[in-house]
Amino acid sequence: MKFTNKNVVTGIALTASLLLAACGGSSGDSGSGASNVIVSNDFAFPAVTDGAGIEKPTGSAPEFSARRTISKGAGSPIQYGDPVVLNYSMYSWSTGELVDSTDTLDEPLTVRAGVTTGVPEYLSKSLLGRQIGDQLQLVFEPGMEDLPAYLDNSDAYVLVVSVL
Repeated sequence: MKFTNKNVVTGIALTASLLLAACGGSSGDSGSGASNVIVSNDFAFPAVTDGAGIEKPTGSAPEFSARRTISKGAGSPIQYGDPVVLNYSMYSWSTGELVDSTDTLDEPLTVRAGVTTGVPEYLSKSLLGRQIGDQLQLVFEPGMEDLPAYLDNSDAYVLVVSVL
């Protein structure tokens, strides 16, 4: 069987239509009034204030962990296994209060990028590909499996992380 460009384009269009239908979405309105949302909850990262604090989060806690870059550094890129020195402040999503910080330690925290021993996996993996000098904001979802035991498992947490 010989395929032409027309066959390929038709196949791609049919595949896209089938995928949209399987996900419950289409370019038209079904008229049912129901919304087919793939991501179940939108949220906004809380604003970072001077001194790496945050404004109290608004809205319901996110149902997934997330990260964003607040500012870019100029250092070398971080690769798997690299030792990374961090300063961080962690805040409760529900209250906005500081619950943990490297300010309570005698020195910054050192972790290995991508290695999850002793730190939450999401934090460790979020460092991969970043640069020394970056400032990140992370959100740990409620019920995260490797959340430290001293934290409330039903709350989400916002971290402001400086990569030193």
